[in-house]
Amino acid sequence: MKKLKRLYVLRHGNAEPYGLGQDEFRKLTELGVAEVKATARAFLVKKEVPDVVFVSPYVRAQQTATHFLSVLEGGVEVQNSPLITPYGKEVEVAEWLDQLPYESILLITHQPFAYQLVDFLVDEPLPANVVMATATLTAVEGEFFAGACCQFRWYSSPQ
Repeated sequence: MKKLKRLYVLRHGNAEPYGLGQDEFRKLTELGVAEVKATARAFLVKKEVPDVVFVSPYVRAQQTATHFLSVLEGGVEVQNSPLITPYGKEVEVAEWLDQLPYESILLITHQPFAYQLVDFLVDEPLPANVVMATATLTAVEGEFFAGACCQFRWYSSPQ
């Protein structure tokens, strides 16, 4: 039996309104920073640690990574990934994730991609109360990452 792989999907915190400029340059608000730190503290209690973090190149995702990881104890490898912007393709990302050598991966990404990826991976409908509001973190696991092949574990949201 293959070892289970874990995937955490974190949506960035509350950001500046969309109309203030180019989407990829929107920054976190003070509320967004507080949301991300609250979610990080909740994650810390679970005593689960990712092997690697992949972050969208968008400014608000980069800031989310900085604030989230500042709460966690110990360092973790961080890499940028252009595959996980709001326009990510869940099948393409699942295939990429499945090829990675890590057992535990955190993605810091955006809507609508965050929800679409989790919904694609899990083997049953997501609980009705799971909406990827800002700074929501979901956890899934499976022997591999593909459509309907993972189990939904939990979610945490600062709301």
